[in-house]
Amino acid sequence: MQLKNYLDFRLLGIIGGSFLILSEFLAWFSGNTLLDLFILYLSLEIEFSFLYLFPIISGIICVFGAILILYNEEYRINTVIINFIGLGFFLIFLFELIPREFPYVVNAEVGFYFAIAGGILIFFDIINILLSREKE
Repeated sequence: MQLKNYLDFRLLGIIGGSFLILSEFLAWFSGNTLLDLFILYLSLEIEFSFLYLFPIISGIICVFGAILILYNEEYRINTVIINFIGLGFFLIFLFELIPREFPYVVNAEVGFYFAIAGGILIFFDIINILLSREKE
């Protein structure tokens, strides 16, 4: 019975959020991490530089939401709302970054793929939470 609890995909949100947090510190384009790009753009374009912190912010939000449902099953809808907020931050980041960095997307490195995988896992976690039944 204990093994079934780990196989019902309740850890997708924690893994997806962790991937988003980890992607902040991995190389994205031309060997630069998002943290490096944040520091670089901080002196050039301050309003655009904070966009590079969105993956770590959305990862922290989604990990918090995933831990909330593990803490108490009654917070299912709250967790979905929190995960949608975190996923929204990540999608804003992608919709702003991809057109700007389009020539470099072909040469994307491992951080980009970790972020995409994290976003997909969080989306599947939302679907899993919405499809799961309440315990009677």
